[in-house]
Amino acid sequence: MKKYFIEGLLIFLSVLSAFFLESYRLGRSDIKLKNNLMLELSSSIKEDLRQINDVKLVLTESMNSGKVLLEDFLSDDKRKKEVVAENFSKLWSMNISYFPRDGIYNQLLATGSLEIIKEEKLKEKLMSVYEHAMSRKKAIDKTIDEFVWRSMQSSSKDIWVTNEFWDGGSNLIIQDYKRNISKFQISENYYKSSFLGSFYSHSVTLMARYLSILNRIEEDFSEIQKLIEDELK
Repeated sequence: MKKYFIEGLLIFLSVLSAFFLESYRLGRSDIKLKNNLMLELSSSIKEDLRQINDVKLVLTESMNSGKVLLEDFLSDDKRKKEVVAENFSKLWSMNISYFPRDGIYNQLLATGSLEIIKEEKLKEKLMSVYEHAMSRKKAIDKTIDEFVWRSMQSSSKDIWVTNEFWDGGSNLIIQDYKRNISKFQISENYYKSSFLGSFYSHSVTLMARYLSILNRIEEDFSEIQKLIEDELK
């Protein structure tokens, strides 16, 4: 009887050990996957930060042009038409968007790796940025796109500008870092418009809100990168 009890106990312990070792192996595998995703996420965030910086430069230039146009519209001392046309051209860059690289975050969710992150603050920051801040960004993206589309139609009777974009040769390019105003027209009723003053004011407000969101995302991303370093230690 004692012999059977010992044999049973040994069998039980061997099975238990096998379960323990398999669980340990799977745990180590999950941690390795999580750490690899953390490294990829850090690299992805670097690219996002570069993109955010580029978008902020364009938005800031566009917002400054909006301020120039608003000031000119309300002032008695009017600027030259060429200056108005140039700033009006830059203003239309306000619908530039930042497109987040959220694939790695989605992998963290899909694989359950987010749940095994040790740094609680890192988990909170990741969810705050990718769930909440990005939702706010998408909302204002849509608002600006609709606002620009409606405003283009409403402003065209008082002012319009045609741009050419070139690469230094004869090839047209999409990027607008080199502008050449080929034609423009400003009507005699430009400064009497009941729409343009409000349009310039709302443009500046929307861009300021968007820049504020991007600044917050930029700060959170920088903090996330430091927290990833701590997690990997």
